[in-house]
Amino acid sequence: MRRAESTAATRQAIIAAAREMLAGTDWRRFTLEAVAARAGVTRMTVYNQMGAKYGLLDAVLTDLTASGGMDSLLTAARDLPAPEAFAFAVRRTCRFWHAERAVLRPLFGLAAIDTEIAANLGRREGYRAAQFARLTGRTPGDPALTGIVAVTSFPLYDGLGALADHPEPAADLVLRMARTLLD
Repeated sequence: MRRAESTAATRQAIIAAAREMLAGTDWRRFTLEAVAARAGVTRMTVYNQMGAKYGLLDAVLTDLTASGGMDSLLTAARDLPAPEAFAFAVRRTCRFWHAERAVLRPLFGLAAIDTEIAANLGRREGYRAAQFARLTGRTPGDPALTGIVAVTSFPLYDGLGALADHPEPAADLVLRMARTLLD
């Protein structure tokens, strides 16, 4: 039991160190060695816990998603009427983008030059698209669903500039754009 707790604590320390580094370090300095040093463990411990750098980035994204409630949008909105569930999902998504901008911005930037990171983010966008499909009753390939996924995406949110510094007004705008796609 203690070993499992220790392993889980070490994993969380590594993920926290990686998040801090992504949010505040030039991505070229984001190495397993640097994360290990920040977490107070060895490079081999990071490698054993996460695998290569891509495994570490995946663990960070999984942690972000879980802590932001993005993996449970449908569950959290299940008792709401459809229009309210949709608004809830859009607003929670915008709050998530706002809260995690410092970490997500470098990851989305890296995705432009790294196909493996792009594939990971693309897979996660697929999960988000599936949630919006369920919330709206739209099917994959439906232009309205494609538009909703686009206007609720991190790149669009981040592109709102100063408005994105204020999640509620930003969410209001994003929600209005998304709702027009449903009409």
